[in-house]
Amino acid sequence: MPEAILLTLILATSYLGFALLALSQEKHWERVTGQRPSQRDMPAGRTLPLRLAGYGLLALALALSLERDGASFGSILWVVGLSVGGLATVATLTWRSAWLKPLARIASAGRSQSPGRQGA
Repeated sequence: MPEAILLTLILATSYLGFALLALSQEKHWERVTGQRPSQRDMPAGRTLPLRLAGYGLLALALALSLERDGASFGSILWVVGLSVGGLATVATLTWRSAWLKPLARIASAGRSQSPGRQGA
């Protein structure tokens, strides 16, 4: 895979990973969606899947960095990618939080479609 595509994927997965981690927090979820999560949904119903997905994307960024440049420079590239992704997420939450609405919609799509099976 070309190096430019790998670099783009590293930055994108870092950004999305931090965005999902931010959405797992009640104050950021409310800022992005405008709706206060219920106490029933936020603790385990939404927080854990968002955090697992966020950490998974950050781990994927590490794997892509190591694939692109090996262990020596790949680990440095990963840390730089984390810094850029984190800063971009902070900037998005600060000035354009509505840009994360599609991500929040995707994250909550599974919860709203299947309320859970109680009798099975």
